[in-house]
Amino acid sequence: MALIIEEINRAHRVSARYRMDGDRATIGRCYDNAVMLEDPHVDPVHAEVVRDEDGCYVLRDLSSLNGLRLVRNFRDKSIKPAAIREHQIRCGDEIQLGKSRVRFIDTDMSVAPAVPLHSAETVFDRLATPLVAATLCLLVAGLSLWLAWLGTSSELEWTGAVKVLTDAVIGLLIYAAAWAFIGKVVKHEAHFLAHLSIAAAAALIYAGWQWFGTLLNFNFNLSQVLPLLNILALAVLLPVMLWCATYLALNVAPHWRLLGSVLLPWSFLGFAAAVEVGNMDEFSESPQVSTELKSKDWLFRTPVPLEKFLADAPELFDIPIEKSDDKKGKKSANKDSTEEDTHDEEIRGE
Repeated sequence: MALIIEEINRAHRVSARYRMDGDRATIGRCYDNAVMLEDPHVDPVHAEVVRDEDGCYVLRDLSSLNGLRLVRNFRDKSIKPAAIREHQIRCGDEIQLGKSRVRFIDTDMSVAPAVPLHSAETVFDRLATPLVAATLCLLVAGLSLWLAWLGTSSELEWTGAVKVLTDAVIGLLIYAAAWAFIGKVVKHEAHFLAHLSIAAAAALIYAGWQWFGTLLNFNFNLSQVLPLLNILALAVLLPVMLWCATYLALNVAPHWRLLGSVLLPWSFLGFAAAVEVGNMDEFSESPQVSTELKSKDWLFRTPVPLEKFLADAPELFDIPIEKSDDKKGKKSANKDSTEEDTHDEEIRGE
């Protein structure tokens, strides 16, 4: 049986492993140590591990400045943190030297079976290339500029075009940089290009849907339900984006990652959908007319003839008046006038 000494980083992940086959191994900053730690708070030769006559391993402090501290044992929860000078090592002990931590594992300890790679790994590897990321960003910028040109009735000036392009690209870069920073801190893996490609692909899909939505509105007048359709599209895209981001940047269990990716966006989008549904029945003084210019070639339904539209126009704008309310109003007015006449006659009689 040999002893494995694992160096643990701040994310509680193993950054290096050392195998001790002999009877003695030293730990410190010097290059002749069996375990070398890059920590200014660790002495050049901080501690040693020796194997005694019984075959047990013992950790000794070599008069170090900051000493040794037993932090925990992941196999035995009853072991409490304590400062130590000499300690008989048990499998699973985690020791702090300065600001560094090492963990001792014997080679007889079984390990968990291998975890299969997710099928999304292949997609992420293909997306995490400079060519794919740059191409997707250029497509997003071009589509945003085209939609801005379609959505304005005046001439699109170059300053407006530059603003559209910079807003689209800068937004993608900020999103990718934020998740890359989180991944670097948590998993020590940035995946900046993968985050950028995923965000650009989602932006392309949503921009394409918005253009198709305006086309549907142009043909079928869906101004009432189009905001709800946009929310429905986001309800599909945002969970996928959040799942990909958390998969690349966070150490989260698969079921929690899926649950959070769905519930978090849906909670905000559900509130927005409730507001839109509540506003549907409200009266608007001005009709909701699209200001985007469309070619007649994009009209794929049969237009209503002008004569028929004018014939049906009164039915669209006439507001029915309930007669029952009118009668109640007249009765109330007659009652009020009768009471006033009676009151005047009483005053005259007096």
